[in-house]
Amino acid sequence: MFKTFFLGAVLAAQVAHAGGIAVVDFNKAGSLVKEGTKIQSELKALQAEREKQIKDMESQIMSMRADYEKQAMILSDDTRKQKETEIMAAQQQFQQAVVAAQQEMAAAYESKAAGLFERMRTTCEAIGKEKGYDLILEVSQGGVVYSGSSDDITAELVTRFDAGK
Repeated sequence: MFKTFFLGAVLAAQVAHAGGIAVVDFNKAGSLVKEGTKIQSELKALQAEREKQIKDMESQIMSMRADYEKQAMILSDDTRKQKETEIMAAQQQFQQAVVAAQQEMAAAYESKAAGLFERMRTTCEAIGKEKGYDLILEVSQGGVVYSGSSDDITAELVTRFDAGK
């Protein structure tokens, strides 16, 4: 037991002496850097556009139903069945459009965020080399349970990233 404690103390001293550990929060930095703000605006605009399309489709289906309900008693059986089929087809298209919009939003976020986070990672590597850190941990992905007194370089990442360094 003493041997394990001694080994742990030696390793901890070596890490502390060698350069240390820093933490960074890419989600926080992503919302603070200029490019991240731009991406958020683009995604909000895309979402608003898709929501409008979905609402328009929903209004059209509601209108079709209302017209059908008003005329249902005077329509022939064939015409009534045709209208019901049209309404069901419109509802299926609506459901497909909702799923497609959700998938499009997820893909847009993923592609834009992945590129941003990759460039931020490169900036963090430069910070780590320059400052002599042994390890920089990204905290927003749940990889850190305890960060103690480690240096948080998120603010420096934002400043340098926006400056293009």
